[in-house]
Amino acid sequence: MEKEQSKSLLLRRKLLIALISCLIAVLGICTLIFNMIYQQASVNVNLYSGALAGQTVSAVSDAYYQQFLAAQQQYLHDFGREMSLLLYQYDMNAAERRENLHDQAITYFSSADVFFLYDGGELCSYQMFADGDAEVLMQDAAAAFGQAAAEHPEYYGDQSDFAGWLDACMEQPCGSYTKDGAGYVIAWDNLLNYSGENLCFGVLMKNVSGWVEPLKETADQQTEALLNNMDSLFRKYMYMMVISVICVFALFLLISAILSKKIADPVVSEHDMLVQVNEMKTTFLSDASHELKTPLAAMSGYAQDAELDLMNGGEQSTVQSKLRRISSEANRMALMVTQILDATRIEEGRMVLEKAPCDLDALVRKTVETYFAVLNKNNNRLILRIPLDLPKVDADGTRLQRVFVNLISNALKHTKDGTVLIKAEADAETVTVTVRDTGCGISPEDLPHIWERYYKGKHSETGTGLGLFIVRFIVESHGGTINVESEQGKGTAFTFTLPLAAEHAADTGENPIEQMFRQ
Repeated sequence: MEKEQSKSLLLRRKLLIALISCLIAVLGICTLIFNMIYQQASVNVNLYSGALAGQTVSAVSDAYYQQFLAAQQQYLHDFGREMSLLLYQYDMNAAERRENLHDQAITYFSSADVFFLYDGGELCSYQMFADGDAEVLMQDAAAAFGQAAAEHPEYYGDQSDFAGWLDACMEQPCGSYTKDGAGYVIAWDNLLNYSGENLCFGVLMKNVSGWVEPLKETADQQTEALLNNMDSLFRKYMYMMVISVICVFALFLLISAILSKKIADPVVSEHDMLVQVNEMKTTFLSDASHELKTPLAAMSGYAQDAELDLMNGGEQSTVQSKLRRISSEANRMALMVTQILDATRIEEGRMVLEKAPCDLDALVRKTVETYFAVLNKNNNRLILRIPLDLPKVDADGTRLQRVFVNLISNALKHTKDGTVLIKAEADAETVTVTVRDTGCGISPEDLPHIWERYYKGKHSETGTGLGLFIVRFIVESHGGTINVESEQGKGTAFTFTLPLAAEHAADTGENPIEQMFRQ
């Protein structure tokens, strides 16, 4: 009997060791595969975001150069017309007129580095404001334009070099730019278009592209910040998996000492939990990458369209509309990144509230002015019902603005050609705020889960699933409560409370008769 018991105990120990060894092997393989997938996802995000950011910067810089060149050509047109009226009514020889043209150009062109005159034979260059050699600067610019022509043979049209291009086009308004090197813009016109003298005059600008590098650095910094956030989330989930495995080991040891026959049950349970965590993490990374990639693609598309419009002489209003679209998509991407950062701060316990008396009416109106046009894609109407004498609340204005942005964003996203109402009312101790929409509503199966982190609903294809999780945390951190009422097809209403600022709470309790007459 004792031998049979010792064999059973030995068998149970072997079984436990086998289960633990298998779990360690599976965990190692899963961790390795998950790490490989994460590294590949990080590389893809870095490549795609960097390429899209580079295309966007290039397109925006081309649009800037086109507008800058057009502005200089208009200045030259105005200058030529004004000089024809000013100089040719006096008896001057050619040399005197050239000196007067140079003197007038110094006061006329504030951004030019060189002013030049060309009569078909001699090119005279004049340094405008900074110290330097105008002739050397013109030679450097000609070399830069020559480099551009070497890369693009059609740059000068039928001509092969800068001098031939200037000779061929000296009698008509013309100009060009190159972003290579220091970045040059050159433009000219001819007095022949305004008077009887065939004299080409123009300006040369250098370092026009000095603003591009900071823009590229900002894009690189944002991409690096996104990758750091993804890495932080990955590490947290890896720590959670390791801690979970340690707990499973302890549970195995306890159960093997008491009920060795049922040792397989907790293994299966803990394995399912790890698989669920892995799936949730993978889904979140996929959704976050998609949500961040969409506005970047839109920004690149609108930038390319704006570039084509400028090249084809499109209307300025059309270009401005597309640039506003680019700004709108950038704000939309910033909102998503802010949500991810807020969720990270909540998980790490780093979200600290800086409470102060806060004017709720001013905060709501500022939020609406900043984000309503960006978020309103479905032709919705906004109604504000906030009393002018609404008392201040004790809140962190910056965090409270995140609450309104997320609630308004959800309302606008699920409402089409409808109404979004924001109203507030105060009682003795709190202010109650309601954000109501006339949208599609929340299904009964989704309603119990809307506050959960990363939950987006079965019928929602966009978003990160973090908005309402952040909203609830911020409201409850202020000492308030939040609840929701929704009916499918009729709309949704979110109602939350905030405590009054100390001064207003005291005033409300001191004189109820005066308060009654005021109401």
